Amino acid sequence: MSKPASPHQSERGAAKAGACLRVVGLGNPYAGDDSVGLEIVNRLRARGDCECELLALPQAGVELVEALENVEAVLFIDAVSSGSPAGTLHLIPLPSAEVEPRVLVSLSSHGWGLAETLDLMESLGRPIPRLALLGVEIGTVAPGAPRSPAVEAAMGTVVERFPAVYAFLAAAEKTGWAGPLRFPPGDASLAGL
Repeated sequence: MSKPASPHQSERGAAKAGACLRVVGLGNPYAGDDSVGLEIVNRLRARGDCECELLALPQAGVELVEALENVEAVLFIDAVSSGSPAGTLHLIPLPSAEVEPRVLVSLSSHGWGLAETLDLMESLGRPIPRLALLGVEIGTVAPGAPRSPAVEAAMGTVVERFPAVYAFLAAAEKTGWAGPLRFPPGDASLAGL
């Protein structure tokens, strides 16, 4: 008898055997720019050439434990709010005190976020993968609002240049990572990666 599928297994799309990077898109699909992480994962999935496992989590909570299991590294893609102009991209090793993803902080009704997930995994003796955030600075999160033009442009840049992001993260495993990288709106090259 086979094991029942997890609730997010069908969303994993193009999971590749032995994939060392899991990309987890987070956000609220009904709140303007806050949907950015989910939409980027959907667009990467549509490309069909991503060399990593893709997972969309519209309501992150305890499901984060499963998202962190059996993988070497996890890249969260989420909306951030740091005071930078809308559309600014932030590539940051986690945990970080500088910029936190909106969904991964304890915003759920159950007060569950990344810190709680890491604490639980540590107490259970489960290995914690390397973690990073690709944050997109948001403009509006009004319910039912469309994404802002700056965030739409940033999403296009991320999807187009995702192979460079993937290569940077793979190299950072060997060479280390000095700290947060920021790319202002309109930097279509993601220069520095």
